[in-house]
Amino acid sequence: MVMKYIAFANVAVGIFLLIYSMKPTYQIGRTGQASRWKILITLLFIFVLGYLSVLITLVDRPMNPYLLTISLILLGASLFITLLVSQSRNILYQLNRSAQDEQYHSLHDSLTSLANRKYLFSSLQTLVQSKQLFSLLLIDLNNFKQINDGLGHYFGDKFLISVANLLQENTKQYGRLYRMGGDEFALILLGNDDDTILSVVDDIHDALHAPVKVMTYSMKTSASVGITKYPHNGHEVSNLLKQADLAMYDSKKKHKLYTFYHDQLGSDSYKKLKLSIKLAEALRNDVFELHYQPIIRSQTQSIASLEALLRWPQEDGSFIEPGDFIPIAEKSALISVLTQWVIHRATQDLNVLRAHGFHGSLHINLSAKDFQDDEVVNQLRALRQAGQVQTDDLVFEITETAVFENIEKAKCVIHKIHALGFRFSMDDFGIGYSSLVILRELPISQIKIDRSFVSEYHQKESNRTIIYALIRLAQDLNLSVVAEGVEVCSVEQALGEIGCHYTQGFLRFPPEPLHHLLYNEQFRNHLEPMLLEPSQQ
Repeated sequence: MVMKYIAFANVAVGIFLLIYSMKPTYQIGRTGQASRWKILITLLFIFVLGYLSVLITLVDRPMNPYLLTISLILLGASLFITLLVSQSRNILYQLNRSAQDEQYHSLHDSLTSLANRKYLFSSLQTLVQSKQLFSLLLIDLNNFKQINDGLGHYFGDKFLISVANLLQENTKQYGRLYRMGGDEFALILLGNDDDTILSVVDDIHDALHAPVKVMTYSMKTSASVGITKYPHNGHEVSNLLKQADLAMYDSKKKHKLYTFYHDQLGSDSYKKLKLSIKLAEALRNDVFELHYQPIIRSQTQSIASLEALLRWPQEDGSFIEPGDFIPIAEKSALISVLTQWVIHRATQDLNVLRAHGFHGSLHINLSAKDFQDDEVVNQLRALRQAGQVQTDDLVFEITETAVFENIEKAKCVIHKIHALGFRFSMDDFGIGYSSLVILRELPISQIKIDRSFVSEYHQKESNRTIIYALIRLAQDLNLSVVAEGVEVCSVEQALGEIGCHYTQGFLRFPPEPLHHLLYNEQFRNHLEPMLLEPSQQ
């Protein structure tokens, strides 16, 4: 009798286990290939019916070892099915959780946990496909680079996290905030109402009005906002993003709180694209020119050196200003090619100048992008080894802005050029925030006082005081001084009296092409004293 109870219990537990397995099997069927798991549920139902028939058999028939063995097999089978289904459910749950985590991370920024660029693009496509009116705001922090460079990446990241939290807190009632990357954020605002948009912009600037606290530091920041509207400004997601980007850069360039995209911005972008194509063609066709402006020695009024200035002549006799094409070149690989062309042409022109009695050096301007690789270093090394240039032949002019775009890389490249024997002049000195840091960190042998101080020398006592202090500083550091933008004789004389070594400006010489300069009688006359003064800055 005991054996019969055991067999009966085995089959009953088996039935319970099979019924228990139906729920996880159903759950699995909802997550994956449902048709296959529906077959398994059907089989489980059939198994339950089979187990019930065995249970009835146990009631009607006398007990024997054969029936006990069958009950044990049925119990083991049901237990195996239960464990298999349960384990399968756990594995699929983990896989689904991993897939969800992977999808989350692919759509969210790892630093700030905000939705990322990919999520933004997907959201914009969904809105465009549903023809839902919306406005796209692109937000860029104005001084993040200085904070990141000054305090380091650790504090830079902490700063971005704090700013992201502030922006999200102040804009969450309007829509989702996205991090585009770096110090750029985006916000999608449903609707095209200008008043609502401007209210959002105000909230963005309010969020950043107070200093951002990161540990022991308190940092001030602000934002530039670019705005575009769908469908008013376009229907393509890529175009809308580009429009918001153009509007944001216009806001940053003009120091405005915000800029709505308008057709003129797109037109300007198209003009820059055309100019970029034209620039590449000009390089291939070798149409650029170097114009030279003398730098005058104050004591003798002789020409100590010449600054090489790049010019782009046009067929009508006009010139495209360097301020128009240099920034475009800097955004591509063309700036490196331009710099190498300038150095190559300058060394060729120097041979002609030497033949006409010029014994000074040529000043060549370097761009920020020239400090991102060793192209200039390699070119100068090759020219030296070929005997085409001596170290006293060239002086390289750099600006604070160029150096601080990537200060560590710039320092590395500048020290390599200095190790070859070439000298550096600090251009536009006095207008930046970290000019003194550059004098401490870099091998500078000369400073050029910015023309903004020189042009109003007599009108502003503060300018005279600053220039005098800069000259005294240079003397203490054993640096020579050039005053740029000298256009008045009395200013030239006053600068010489307080110890300014050199002057440069339209008072004596405007920039001229080489062939004009060589036949300029005043230029030739000012070369004569230099034969007695071979040592030049």
